[in-house]
Amino acid sequence: MPSGSSGEALAYDPQSHDALIVARRDGRMTAVQALQQLRQWLAVPLDATQRRRVASDAIVIAVADGRFADAVELGRQTPAAELDDYALEPLAIAARRMGDLAQQGETIQVWRVRQPEARNPRIHEAFWRLAVKDTTGAQAIYRALSEPTPTAISDRVALLDLQAALARALGEPYQALAAYRNVIKLQSERHDAQREASFLLAEQGGASAAFEDAKDIQHAHPGAFSALALATLEQQALAQRLRWAVKARDQRLGPARVAEIDRVLVDQRSAQARLDAGAAQSTPQDADNWRTLRVRLQSDHMLALLERGRPAETIAQYETLLAADTELPAYALGVVARAMAQVRRSADAVPLFEKALADLPVSDDLSFGLVYAYLDTGRFDDAESLLKRMEDDTPATMRLAPEAGRPNEQYSSVAGMDSLLQLYGDRPKIAQPRFVTLTGEAPLNSGFASGAALTERLREHPEAAVARFEALAANHPDNVSTRIGHVEALLNAGEFREARQRAEGVLADAPDAHQVREMEIKRRSLVGAQLELSAEGSRGGTALAGREWRADSRLSTGLIADAWRVFYDQSLGRGDTLEGSARLARGGLGLSWQQGRWLAEGVLQHSNAGPYRSSVAGRIAYRASDAWRLSASYDGDSKELPWKARVVPLGAQSIGARDFGASVTYLLNESRRFDLQWRRLDFSDGNLRDSFDFGWRERWISTPRFQLETRLGADTSHTRLQDVRYFSPSRDASAQIAVRGQWLSWKRDDRQFIQAVELAGGSYHQADFGRGPLWSLRYEHNWALGQKLTLRYGLSLGSHPYDGVNERQHGVFLNLSMPLQ
Repeated sequence: MPSGSSGEALAYDPQSHDALIVARRDGRMTAVQALQQLRQWLAVPLDATQRRRVASDAIVIAVADGRFADAVELGRQTPAAELDDYALEPLAIAARRMGDLAQQGETIQVWRVRQPEARNPRIHEAFWRLAVKDTTGAQAIYRALSEPTPTAISDRVALLDLQAALARALGEPYQALAAYRNVIKLQSERHDAQREASFLLAEQGGASAAFEDAKDIQHAHPGAFSALALATLEQQALAQRLRWAVKARDQRLGPARVAEIDRVLVDQRSAQARLDAGAAQSTPQDADNWRTLRVRLQSDHMLALLERGRPAETIAQYETLLAADTELPAYALGVVARAMAQVRRSADAVPLFEKALADLPVSDDLSFGLVYAYLDTGRFDDAESLLKRMEDDTPATMRLAPEAGRPNEQYSSVAGMDSLLQLYGDRPKIAQPRFVTLTGEAPLNSGFASGAALTERLREHPEAAVARFEALAANHPDNVSTRIGHVEALLNAGEFREARQRAEGVLADAPDAHQVREMEIKRRSLVGAQLELSAEGSRGGTALAGREWRADSRLSTGLIADAWRVFYDQSLGRGDTLEGSARLARGGLGLSWQQGRWLAEGVLQHSNAGPYRSSVAGRIAYRASDAWRLSASYDGDSKELPWKARVVPLGAQSIGARDFGASVTYLLNESRRFDLQWRRLDFSDGNLRDSFDFGWRERWISTPRFQLETRLGADTSHTRLQDVRYFSPSRDASAQIAVRGQWLSWKRDDRQFIQAVELAGGSYHQADFGRGPLWSLRYEHNWALGQKLTLRYGLSLGSHPYDGVNERQHGVFLNLSMPLQ
């Protein structure tokens, strides 16, 4: 083997060159060593013949060792016209592999001039024409070389290679696959054709079969596939298996539905370990390819975790990749965005959805996720704008279909989403006729039918909603979304036993589904233990009390036997009057029962003072239909006893009152309601007060951010005695109208903040004192914090005439409702 002495460069001579070629051929010199020596010779002065031979051999050795970049660099130093004929094909191959179209074309041109009748230069010219998008020119060369059909194996194989490339360029993958298989039949050692056939099969939906075939070939012929090629095929096979596993999951019920996804997760982890081992031994030239492949496998793993119902783990893996500055593909960003939305982090999901969709059509399924994320973050205008673009981009019939007029399934999804958008934007009045139209056009579409049923529920028609879901359950018994909607409708209708049974069934059939877990969280918060608190205080005036406050609270257990609750009621208060101060402290232990249309409860209670300090209370309510509601109540020690009646002057007797009530409500929908109430206070001092109250509530404007409604009220009362120490007009009446506007100021998933202002005004008439104006102004904050936790507080200011004197009051109020599980 030629070498220099004492580290000196070896001078060029033909004998040394011959010895180098022999040494390389015999394996006594590596390609790297040979190329190093040839480059040293090229760096010194050589005559034209010597330079031609050195450069030609260097290119041939580089290409034989897969060093295509080195060959292209050598070709730039020594143009094709200055190379020997035997170096032209290797240089053309190297230029083609490196995508250097200029050098590829120049080399082929020189080659064609030197060998005008040869087939190989024309084959390479056809490949070059395909690379420059001249498919017609490549086809012409193929036809010319095919007639007559060549007989030599090498010529037939070369023609099949060209046929495969042409088929790929023309979008005919199965013809290309057939051509590669014919190459393999003629030359079984053509491992490159086997690789191309495997990747083509994977691209056409046969990734799993392609990977299994590649493993068999690699076992029979070690080295047929590189570690990178095998790892790529494995990643594609696992991705396909995951898609199949997700489809299988959606067709199955019970634990078996996720068994295949679990197997994919295990195999993904094993593939990741093999990939890391292969990447550690890779060459620098393949480092980027290994890195890209690793990101794809990690992205697929995140998708598998999400589809398995483990969004938190998906996000954790994403944050690890993010910390390593890993650039994720669009579909992986969409996966993370979906995971963020599932864990109620829609504000973080929105930018990920937007980035994922930047290079995707607006009709992509991820767009639906972005619409929901916009809604969950209060970006209603953005949601409507995106949905409008989706509608414009989604025709009713498919543009490309075997036959004209085939319905576009995605059009139905977009149309249904448009109607759902009205529901989520607090506009069920608009959504209802749309769903009527949709269900009329597609009565078997479960999504449209579910939307119509949900609309009934949001329009406060629980019976109609349950009836619709029962019909749906008959037609779509295994549809998870429909079953969840049915459970929620049953809860809304008070059918807790059936709701629990159906919820348990859905949980058993699809415990991994995010929607199912959300349903169960909502159900448990509704039927679980609860704390309710209502407090208010005011000051000003003398007719009722100069200063007063009261706090009512109820702590109740979760549902027992799907119908019963044990609860503890407590009322605390104080009123300061000119005659003195009075305190209220009352506690009661009660039992309530609710089943379907009925609600009944009774309380044993004891208070700190009064003739009825030990008493009972109860109420019963009945939903006669979706429109009519009836109720009756009794309180043996009324909390509405005037504060002056609670004050006991020296020598006087304490006063109490029993409270009777009944009401009837006509509820047309969420926007219109009429109430009629009768109430009687039977005082222990012989006094008796009967009152009637009529109310009409109407919502005039309802948008995602703003609502405007009015309440018209009229009441009248008659009291038996007037010569008492508390306010007791013989007759009085009032009429007023209130206008309330509320603004959604902030929203994040199931948390939101609303501000409201209510202005009311009217007239009050009191026997013997005539008529006077009354008015009130109220400002409030309303927070919804998670599942069923609500907090409302605010300020009030008002004026009311008593005994002909206008008294102004200002106050504060607070209401809290909180589930305890």
